[in-house]
Amino acid sequence: MIPRILYLSFNDGSDMRVNKELRTLGRGARVSLVAVGQDLSQYYAADSVHTLHFVTGNRKSSGTLFRYFVTCARLLLTQRYDSVHIINEPQLLALWPLFFFQKRVVLDLFDSIFLRKNRPGNRSKWLKRLVYAPVDRTLVTDQNRLGLLPDFLKKQALVVPNYPYELPDLPRKVRSPHLTLMYYGWLGELRGTETARELLAADPDLHLLMAGWLADDTSRALSQHPRVTWLGVLPQAGALRIAAGQADYILCVYAPTNDNNINASPNKIYDAIQTDTPVIINAEVKVSDFVKVNKIGFVLDQYRPADYISLGKALFSQRESFQFDVSLRKIYTWKNAESALLTAHGL
Repeated sequence: MIPRILYLSFNDGSDMRVNKELRTLGRGARVSLVAVGQDLSQYYAADSVHTLHFVTGNRKSSGTLFRYFVTCARLLLTQRYDSVHIINEPQLLALWPLFFFQKRVVLDLFDSIFLRKNRPGNRSKWLKRLVYAPVDRTLVTDQNRLGLLPDFLKKQALVVPNYPYELPDLPRKVRSPHLTLMYYGWLGELRGTETARELLAADPDLHLLMAGWLADDTSRALSQHPRVTWLGVLPQAGALRIAAGQADYILCVYAPTNDNNINASPNKIYDAIQTDTPVIINAEVKVSDFVKVNKIGFVLDQYRPADYISLGKALFSQRESFQFDVSLRKIYTWKNAESALLTAHGL
């Protein structure tokens, strides 16, 4: 009998990690997806999902939230799945008692509330035991974040890295006379928008390619800047091809305001490897050590540089100085990460 999986995604199906996971799980199971958004055309994993429950609306609307969780609750109460996949703690908390009726619950933990509140490891252990009580398997994105789990959760946790699909044919990099940065994914003031805005102000020739989900008003304003090309929400393959062909750097900075940002595990690091395009990352982020060792990006001394004009000049002068090891492209690919996801779901 083909296993049945319920995948709960507070996203419209366009998120890169969600897409990869749905495609992998859909090869061996009948996946039912509950998703939410305003544009069904961004549901890029359509061919991997057996049944779609799409809640149309703005994710910030209380009405949309209510309809989404009612849909999830109805399915959890009326169906018994072989496993249920949920992303992060808010959904877990909202539907907490209903998960006890399911065979297996897999928590995909890549933006933890406890890390955002600077409560890693065994801090607030009693509360974490309560929150995670329904969970059978926990997924994290790297070994560092595995070490930040409470001890009792580490025993059943697996690492599913944020690796992209391998890009088989790299387009030829076309260098423009000016510096071109690519900024994509979750677009927020403290995760790239501030840095991009300051660099645009410091370098009158700099151009920015921008794509993804606008999380705040300052990011929306940045998307309308005259030297910004707004690309909307793109499938991962499309974003990678643009980065490979046009970008001098991929912007990947995090304000060191909490443990979640300091221990970020961005897919952009591995996108850089696949596209031969260096990242820009700040030294406070722990994964910047990986960037430095493998020489795959420009590491800022601090999140807010003292001199953005000098930074822009340095970025331009060094943009062709990065040499990518071809073997890394074979190692850091999704095909080498998905086995842990299948194991978590018993596939």
